[in-house]
Amino acid sequence: MKKNLQILFLIMFLISIFIVFSDKISFLPERFKKSFSFGMDLAGGTILTYQIDFEKAKNSNRGQVLEQTKDMIERRINFLGVAEYFVSFSESGRILIEIPNIKNPEEAKKVIGETPFLEFKIPIDDKTFISSGLTGRYLENAEVGQDPVSLEPVVLLSFNKEGSLIFKNLTEKYLGKPIAIFLDNQIISAPIVKEVITNGKAVINSNGKFSFQEAKLLANRLKQGSLPVPIYLVGESVIDPLLGLKFLDLSLKGALLGILLVLIFMVVVYKFNGFLADIALIFFIFYNLALYKMLGVTISLASLAGLVLAVGMAVDANILIFERMKEERAKNLKDSQVIEEGFKRAFPSIRDSNMTTIISSLIMYFLATSFVKGFALTLFFGVLISFLTAVFFSRYLLETFYFKNGFYKK
Repeated sequence: MKKNLQILFLIMFLISIFIVFSDKISFLPERFKKSFSFGMDLAGGTILTYQIDFEKAKNSNRGQVLEQTKDMIERRINFLGVAEYFVSFSESGRILIEIPNIKNPEEAKKVIGETPFLEFKIPIDDKTFISSGLTGRYLENAEVGQDPVSLEPVVLLSFNKEGSLIFKNLTEKYLGKPIAIFLDNQIISAPIVKEVITNGKAVINSNGKFSFQEAKLLANRLKQGSLPVPIYLVGESVIDPLLGLKFLDLSLKGALLGILLVLIFMVVVYKFNGFLADIALIFFIFYNLALYKMLGVTISLASLAGLVLAVGMAVDANILIFERMKEERAKNLKDSQVIEEGFKRAFPSIRDSNMTTIISSLIMYFLATSFVKGFALTLFFGVLISFLTAVFFSRYLLETFYFKNGFYKK
């Protein structure tokens, strides 16, 4: 059993090291590489301020408009693929949006504040078009596809029942003639109707002007529809990633210094016991970092604070165990009894302190802002992993070295 436990911890440690340094391994295929995700305070980002135009809300409930707008904006930010963003609203309709690690603020502004106006028009002559009545309001879905002939990206449209009927009537009436697709009053394409379309499907083909990312962005904007009320950009600021890198460098150095001091303290005070605890602590740190990468946890200053606090709790558990072992050793017990009783008597205190911390971190995560959520999340994972390393792995190390080498002497 102990041999199996040794192999398990070693395999987990090696896998953790591989995950942590995977993005540094040059010969590794790109699909296996994954970088850490850093928050705005460490990687830079964009702060956008918008104002809701309540005059266009008509008789709608102001609180309901705020909630609908917030929900729509958060879903649009999710499309950007960023984490730990922050959105706050005031009763006056002011919206503050903080988006970390965004390299193109203009893209963020387009995704958040703009909705393209899609319209199908019928040409009268070479220069004039009239509206067909089919617009984006009838759109049910939009997704990226590929032209089977040119292999270029296209946007596939699906209309609802009412829109499908309008589209069917248009293709019947204008069979063999062009129907132009306009986006924000700019013509995109004017395909010739070759057959009556009854399934409510249409294609936006830009004749080679779309990149895949542009097609994806357009499909997303069309699918999401419009905000419940207009919003206007009233402020914008960008945190330079270079400044964020300086914060990151200082933060990592601070965190490493704190952990190093803890490691030294354990060896100075608890001698060989402290050395074994340090080994467990190093395993603990790599387990956490690997978990952050696998789950995409955003690392911010708050997240690092949660990790350092979890390190303190992991050390605290070992200190409780070692102090109990000192008490049991004073009773002239056998080596096996010293370890057994030390862990047995320290376990209730470790369990209770960890449980209260876990409950507190869960409350913070679900009720607090995104900034505090980063702290709560890393603290939660850290406490869970520290419980495993302090109670099980530390005990395994103690029993292995003491039983095999007889370090306890009466």
